[in-house]
Amino acid sequence: MSENDDNLGRILIVDDDAAVCWSLEQALNADGYQTFIAADGAIAQRLIRKQDPDLVLTDIRMPGISGLELLAQLKVDHPNLPVIVMTAHGTMETAIEAVQQGAFDYLPKPIALERLRSVVRNAMGERQLVAVSQQNELAADGSIIGSTPAMQEVYRRVAAAAASDVGVLITGPTGSGKELVARALHQFSGRRDAPFVAVNCGALPDNLVESELFGHEAGAFTDAKQAKMGRIEAADGGVLFLDEVGELPPTAQVKLLRFLEDQRIVRVGGEEEKQMNVRVIAATNRDILPKEPGSSNFREDLSYRLRVVTIELPPLIDRLDDLPLLVKFFLSRIAKQLDRRLSITEDAMAALRSYNWPGNVRELRHVIEEGAVLATGGVIGPEYLNLLLGEQKLTTASTLEQQLSVLCGTLFNQEPGAVHQRIMERVELAIIREAMARCNGNQLRSAELLGINRITLKKRLDSAAD
Repeated sequence: MSENDDNLGRILIVDDDAAVCWSLEQALNADGYQTFIAADGAIAQRLIRKQDPDLVLTDIRMPGISGLELLAQLKVDHPNLPVIVMTAHGTMETAIEAVQQGAFDYLPKPIALERLRSVVRNAMGERQLVAVSQQNELAADGSIIGSTPAMQEVYRRVAAAAASDVGVLITGPTGSGKELVARALHQFSGRRDAPFVAVNCGALPDNLVESELFGHEAGAFTDAKQAKMGRIEAADGGVLFLDEVGELPPTAQVKLLRFLEDQRIVRVGGEEEKQMNVRVIAATNRDILPKEPGSSNFREDLSYRLRVVTIELPPLIDRLDDLPLLVKFFLSRIAKQLDRRLSITEDAMAALRSYNWPGNVRELRHVIEEGAVLATGGVIGPEYLNLLLGEQKLTTASTLEQQLSVLCGTLFNQEPGAVHQRIMERVELAIIREAMARCNGNQLRSAELLGINRITLKKRLDSAAD
């Protein structure tokens, strides 16, 4: 065990070969890590509870509990603890099985020390990212919380890319958390103490894009009464985040490409070249590479400069196994804000799983927040989840029919014989909730909007709270 108190992290080495343990311990201690040794899976489980390591490095073939069995148990008990598996009996099948079960990476024996150091460094970066994201603003909307393989790959790429200055393109649908990933890349880089400047390219008028990015001199155009610093200058030494970069007009694309090549800018209407030191991270919710020549208005050469590394954020529908973790996270935050206990029923969780989440994690957050506010008794049932209402969700009959089908299925299983009455009650309550939301909680105005008696409305709300 290392005696260095300022260690880079705590690593548990699990192997029944004492020589392997000794060599790994020496290499990792020399790099500044604190290490613990376990000769088998049972000892490892006890040490994990006692020492709370940041990383587990385990052999696969051991007496008693195998490395894969240990991995499976750790994924249940400690889902955010990265595990690296190693074996002298390396086969493609073993590697695939280990990764599918949630291993961070796979190392064949004899282990190359440089490969070991690289994998451990990346795993520690992921561990730090997960820990920080669940404690501060990186997890503000939960978008980078999750333990599914898709999210583990996001963590791995962020940890690897953060240490360099190469261009990163973050792709993914709206509401999946692209800016949060960009901020994570900044926070875990050497530029963390320098500015992070975000620009929504899609929100800038075409005639002002160049001025916003590169700045302008006084008199450069009609309304340019004084000189103005651009976003690139404001980000000097730090990170420029170009959100929805695919919306940049062609002239701005040319100037951005030139800037990426030499890190020099000239303000609009100016002549002086200024040397910058800016890392550019871009994001888009669409493919900016043309499928065939002439099929896209985005420059192919600029696309390749921006996407040295690509980080793809999956839509929520592709990682529904993260729903319980996300819901728990949101409920915990909202409970603190409302200063009351909150829970969610199995029916409500089933409804969340059946929904297609066009707005991704951002939409999930809003649905849970609204349900928590409306569920005055603190228990969120399906009737408090705004999955049926709203302009977008009522545009097609199939969406409404699909949601009613899910509700019917739940009730058929739980309350046969009373389905019609319960459905009518829930639909009526959903309509009342919508009226209440539109009237800012005013019961009298809500009753007038619905054309019902205020006493009737209050009874419906009281019965739902019970």
